[in-house]
Amino acid sequence: MNKLYLLLLIIAVSSCKRNNTSISSANASFIDFSIFKKEKIKIDSTYINEFKNEELKSFYKNYNNETVWESKKYRDFLISEISLAEYEGLESKDYNLNNIKSFEEKFDNLPDSLHIEYDLLLTLSVQLYVKHITFGKLNPKELYNDWDLEDKNIEINKLLFDCIDNDKFEEVFKKSKPQHSVYNALKSCLEILKKMPEDQIGTIDLKQKILPNKKNNYIPTVKKRLLYWGDMVEKDTVLSTVYDLKTQEAVKIFQARHGLKPDGVIGKSTIDALNFTKEMRIQQVVANLERWRWYAHDFGNHYLLINIPNYTIVAVKDGDTILSQKVVVGKDTRPTPILESKISNINLNPNWTVPPTILKEDIYPEAEKDRGVFRKKGLQIFNNKNQEVSPYSWKKSDAYKYKYVQNPGRNNSLGLMKINFPNKYSVYLHDTNHRDFFSLNYRSLSSGCVRLEKPLEMAAHILNDTTKWSLKTIIDTTDINHYNKLRVKKQLEIDKKYAKLIAKNPTLIIEKKVLPKPQLKTIVVKVPNDIFVHQLYWTAWESKGILQFREDIYCLDANLYSKLRY
Repeated sequence: MNKLYLLLLIIAVSSCKRNNTSISSANASFIDFSIFKKEKIKIDSTYINEFKNEELKSFYKNYNNETVWESKKYRDFLISEISLAEYEGLESKDYNLNNIKSFEEKFDNLPDSLHIEYDLLLTLSVQLYVKHITFGKLNPKELYNDWDLEDKNIEINKLLFDCIDNDKFEEVFKKSKPQHSVYNALKSCLEILKKMPEDQIGTIDLKQKILPNKKNNYIPTVKKRLLYWGDMVEKDTVLSTVYDLKTQEAVKIFQARHGLKPDGVIGKSTIDALNFTKEMRIQQVVANLERWRWYAHDFGNHYLLINIPNYTIVAVKDGDTILSQKVVVGKDTRPTPILESKISNINLNPNWTVPPTILKEDIYPEAEKDRGVFRKKGLQIFNNKNQEVSPYSWKKSDAYKYKYVQNPGRNNSLGLMKINFPNKYSVYLHDTNHRDFFSLNYRSLSSGCVRLEKPLEMAAHILNDTTKWSLKTIIDTTDINHYNKLRVKKQLEIDKKYAKLIAKNPTLIIEKKVLPKPQLKTIVVKVPNDIFVHQLYWTAWESKGILQFREDIYCLDANLYSKLRY
């Protein structure tokens, strides 16, 4: 029956009833327009199979191969969500937004064939969108060799079934996105950047430093950039070429926001940061948002979080940051791998077996020039029978047959402690014998492992056992002076006992016992609790409305963005 004819008939019948029956407005009956809702349409399974998409096939099989998106409420939600894809660092065009809107405008008049086409298009688009916000648009395992992130065991269709069957669209879509505060801060960062005016300021093409109180023709450009980014508020001296005090203070603010030493000297790193345009920063944030979709959505209740470009580590428990330290990370030629793992044990007084890469690139070339390098570095050489080999009989041709070990001690390359966790790169967190590195601003200096500023404090936090492993106990256990004091004390006791015996019997001959010189021994302490390690990489975020950026030390941002927009 024609819908218009049916509508007129119902209205006419209703009018007659109103004329013949007197009822209160509170009890008045209204027309139920739900009867005009489009009925589900059967879809030929061969048509679905033509897409060669198992997820699509499984989705419609769950709904008896009938159209699904009859509810305008659900369609409106999906269209709104896809329309805001740009604020997730994605692009709505990837999800056919214009085609979807075109179908939606004519939804009530779509013939069955186009209704089916629209239903399939909406399903395919939503499946892809949910996949991207859950897993990321790209797969890091296809891009990098030094990333080891756990696969997420999430079925996209099950998420959509929950949305449709239980009307949980808002809840499910929110949970599908990363919930970590850094991801949300990145989204805020992107929103701030998008609202900023167009950046039409020239670049600073300068090779030498600009020192305080000196004149330089690029100072007006520097001031304009500081004004644009909000680090400088004074406009009255913008045309002056003098690097005055007000500009120096603004530069220090800018430097601090970019993780640079806030000394007011405009050097290469500061100039590079100043030359970033609004569009370049947007691209940087988009790349960071993608990386956060790769990371675990749940970091665990207790974890260590390392931000490699920011050279920091924080220990978080029950949502509270307990410790924060500086770290040294891998240089660009030996980058620290991005990974997620769980701590297995802590080694106090570790020895160090030199890894193959360091042997090949550092030790062997030096040893060919001077065999004394082994002793200088405190290395012992052992053959396959665990027999020590003299450095002066060492030959490059046999080098791979040996094991090279540093004994425990403060000058050991691992320092006094290392934290172990399973990973395929054989990296760990550890102390260092180069403690001066932590005073540097640029700390991409290691061979891949992460070095801790306060390793023993971190060990005490992880072990969390004030009875057996208090901080004092850990310090004493790793301090050779502690053992020397104990030796001196015990030796005195032995000497006193010996003296008493001789006093009683002067002719008594007793061999005086002399205690051996103490040595540090490696102690392995198992970590029974679930404490996770997340070595991650992000170069941008927002904090209290202030944009924060860090140097892209491994040059990942621009390359990732280009692949996202390819």
